Amino acid sequence: MPEYRLVYFDIRGLAEPIRWMFAIAGKNFTDERIPLDQWPREKIRFNEHVGQLPLLYVDDVLLTQVHACMRYVARRFGFNGATEKEEARADEATELIYDLRLCCVAYKDSFESATPDIVRHTVFRDFHKEQSIVKKARMRKHLVEDYFPKYFTKFAELLEEAGGQWIAGPQLTYADLALANFLDVAETMVNPDVLNGYPTLRQLKKEVFAIPEIQKFIEATLNKTCMIGG
Repeated sequence: MPEYRLVYFDIRGLAEPIRWMFAIAGKNFTDERIPLDQWPREKIRFNEHVGQLPLLYVDDVLLTQVHACMRYVARRFGFNGATEKEEARADEATELIYDLRLCCVAYKDSFESATPDIVRHTVFRDFHKEQSIVKKARMRKHLVEDYFPKYFTKFAELLEEAGGQWIAGPQLTYADLALANFLDVAETMVNPDVLNGYPTLRQLKKEVFAIPEIQKFIEATLNKTCMIGG
């Protein structure tokens, strides 16, 4: 039995879907979390790995880059889709989610970041904590009126094509977990009405968060995880 060790920040962020896959599959893993305020001191440990997180250790093998880690775990535990088409759709949806995150990061001039070197992980925290009403309004307007509708419409189309429950086909994939994580953070930290007009996306999110293993994992890690990113 391989030993798994996932290294990431003490936030949900990019790595939460990986944690959820371990939880659903019932696989033990070391969930190493680095507090954000310790990152300036800790990141020197990871310079040889391009100074980025997450990192996934599988025995003595090290994987870097979030999507490489995510897809490895998905393939290992059966969350990558049952056919080549489903796997491609899961990959497509996940890349769309990441593109949308980058759209959010593009508005980093609309908020002050306490950790500018990892703003792609903390963009929603920085936006949520920003005190300037003017700055927040600028970013919220573009997200809610422009970017979210463009991408949410695409997600809804993929969901309808796949049968209406999961985004890549009849089975849960890692893309559903990544999407539910993002949608939850967008609702909580940007606008609680952001899914109005997208009932199928709201239902997907509801079904993911109703998975017993995810509920147990969230409850067990509530005190050591901040809701940031998605």
